[in-house]
Amino acid sequence: MKEKVLFIEIYGSKASISSTENKEITENFDLEINGFQKGKIIDKDLFLESFNTPKLQRVLNFQNIDKLIFGISPQEIYSKTEKKSIFSLEATKPVEEKDLIEDNLIQNDENTLLHSIPLGFILDNKDLLSNPVGMHASKLEIVRLNISVDNNFVNSLVELCRFLNISCPVNIVSNSLAMSNEIIDRDNKDFGCFHINIGEDLTELSMIQKNKIFDLAVIPVGKDNFIRDIEITLDIAQKDAKILVENFGTVMPELIKENEHLLVHTSKGQEEKISNKRVGAIMRERANELLQISKKYFDEKSRNKISTNRVFISGNGSNYDGFDSLMKYVFQYFIYRNPDEKDISKRTLINFYFKECKNLKNFNLKNYNSSLFNSKIIQSNNLIKSKIKKLLKIG
Repeated sequence: MKEKVLFIEIYGSKASISSTENKEITENFDLEINGFQKGKIIDKDLFLESFNTPKLQRVLNFQNIDKLIFGISPQEIYSKTEKKSIFSLEATKPVEEKDLIEDNLIQNDENTLLHSIPLGFILDNKDLLSNPVGMHASKLEIVRLNISVDNNFVNSLVELCRFLNISCPVNIVSNSLAMSNEIIDRDNKDFGCFHINIGEDLTELSMIQKNKIFDLAVIPVGKDNFIRDIEITLDIAQKDAKILVENFGTVMPELIKENEHLLVHTSKGQEEKISNKRVGAIMRERANELLQISKKYFDEKSRNKISTNRVFISGNGSNYDGFDSLMKYVFQYFIYRNPDEKDISKRTLINFYFKECKNLKNFNLKNYNSSLFNSKIIQSNNLIKSKIKKLLKIG
């Protein structure tokens, strides 16, 4: 049977919509998302209405979707290492496969668990092992990385499903987890590295070693902050700031050999020539601050967890001239990229899902309170039905 899966990947001010059949993409398009800023839903009604488009409705009406996968990049994402006892005995016993199957996960009332990743097992309070089957011990513990998100964010996705009249099984995936798994090559994942993904409005951090992700975090700074800094510092329009960043984007102005200028208008209506070095100096301040915050985070969180001298960088907010050089200066580490990032990023969520689908948590929409389905959504649906009736001259 050919499974039809719909992917909704929400990031920045966009949602990438992809539908697949038998793992092949049959439809792909982007939607502009309103009411969503820096990984937060700031206006739920605008957010929901952004998905009320003919293109998406056509996919939902005619493709009989078997499963819906959300890829999310929320600002408030939480990762916590949990150690839990599997057995503790007076005498030793051999560890069996059935001992490693453990489903009772800790969940709190404020957050929803998205992923619980086994990091390894501890026998008799000794070193972390990946596979202890066959070994003898009196005590066995499992170590997991639990990744969760604020309940309000999940509730908004539930409302979106109801708004779109979706009743199929749903998975929610952290885009950061999917990106780290798919974009980083095996050598760096095995050896261990810090991953920095600078997106449109957020920067996602993760730590990887022995093909396991040990931590995740989000900084509410991204590509749009470079543009905003130019806009405010130079007192110019946002469109002009974008032009300057696109033409002169660099974070190492000292490497610029030739001075170039662009003519822009200030908010007072005055013409002013702006040099590439001036733009670069402003962008360097923001990039340096972001990298210093990232370094401090990695320094604190990696203690007693991973040891590495590698940083893997990705995201369109890192594609400015001199970015790798500045990173080397800040971290004093080796810097790596994936040369095929642009092509891989188009299928990051899709590839991750089909590799990990057996390990992903299904969300049963029936378990969520129907009061979440607020009156404004119902009013919106009734208005749509009314307009359709008028167009068709029904009633």
